[in-house]
Amino acid sequence: MARRDFGTTWWGRAWVAALESAGPGYESRLPRGRTYARKGAVRELEVHPGYIASRVVGRTGELYDVTIGVRQLAAAEWEQVAEAIAARAAHLAALLDGELDPGIVEDARAVDVELLPRASDLRPDCSCPDWAEPCKHAAATCYVVANELDRDPFELFLVRGMDRRDLISLVRSKRSGSEVAAPEGAPPAVEGVRASAVWKGRSLDEAPAPPPPGAMPRAALLAEPGRVAPWDAEVPDSQDVDPAMVDDLAEDAVRRAWLMLVDGAPSGLSSGPRADLARRAAWAAPHDLPELADRAGVTVQRLRAWADAWRLGGDVAVTVVADDLWSTDPTELEAARERLVEAGFSRRSVAVNYDSLRLAGNVWLVLGPDGRWYRLRGTGRHQELRLEAPPAADVVDLVEAP
Repeated sequence: MARRDFGTTWWGRAWVAALESAGPGYESRLPRGRTYARKGAVRELEVHPGYIASRVVGRTGELYDVTIGVRQLAAAEWEQVAEAIAARAAHLAALLDGELDPGIVEDARAVDVELLPRASDLRPDCSCPDWAEPCKHAAATCYVVANELDRDPFELFLVRGMDRRDLISLVRSKRSGSEVAAPEGAPPAVEGVRASAVWKGRSLDEAPAPPPPGAMPRAALLAEPGRVAPWDAEVPDSQDVDPAMVDDLAEDAVRRAWLMLVDGAPSGLSSGPRADLARRAAWAAPHDLPELADRAGVTVQRLRAWADAWRLGGDVAVTVVADDLWSTDPTELEAARERLVEAGFSRRSVAVNYDSLRLAGNVWLVLGPDGRWYRLRGTGRHQELRLEAPPAADVVDLVEAP
């Protein structure tokens, strides 16, 4: 029996059960997929109507694009699901409180609609050379999705084809346009106030102190941040505010805060435009890169190289890949060449350029502006170069002795 690493809620476990009930063909890949998922190899997980996208770090550090297709429910099926939720006020109240009432699934099943996907509803695909379906990278993605569903059950409805806003609207229409009744004993609604009015005349020094470092369980800190609830606002065109863009900013702020809390990472607010673009690209879904690249005026290939560099070495790594506008001491390059000769390289196999060392196979060893060495590969200087490994203080650590 599989360990309960993924899926703490009953619906999260049901997702895992669907994956693990796919038959004997899956057995060899699922244990390796669980291992990849536990190691944090799944990156950039995105849930969309009808599919899940991610990038997964392979055994030797390469990134593979994974897509898990999920059958969307037909319009008639959504009508039945909405009627099942609307029939009981507690169903929607539970959803809005982050819980999926088992009664919703049972009521939908009573009218022949399976809300929870079965193994036959999942169609994994991966850019790796493994022919199996799912491969270990796709299996790892499926396991991590269980944790995503734990955090937000609305993601289950989203991957089945309907987002939070449309589902709530459909349910309310089934209740004859009336607002969903509040649960019994719930406090009366309180009218909100403008944030500017609350903070008027006050300084940020008066803000509540953050919780002490040990206030939250370590397991909670290590979890990926959940999805930001959409801003269900109808803003007049005259205000020139796009709620979707506000959602993007909110999600970006959550990710920044999560990285600061878990990894002690800097906020990134002082990063330059190119490094910030690389960071945004590193978190973006693969299908969003073309639009992001077009807005930034760079090619998708260049943007992907910057994003990979940012993942491996942060802002400085992006600078190393993108340009060579810093000065390099020739004596340091000569000293590094001698270190490689001592490690077993022939002197003739290490070419010294004005800012780097070059090895066979189009490998470039660049001394970055931070004094660390970066291993890149490519044929054209700062045109096709990609960072291959995290930076190192010693150039020998980036190569294997011949």
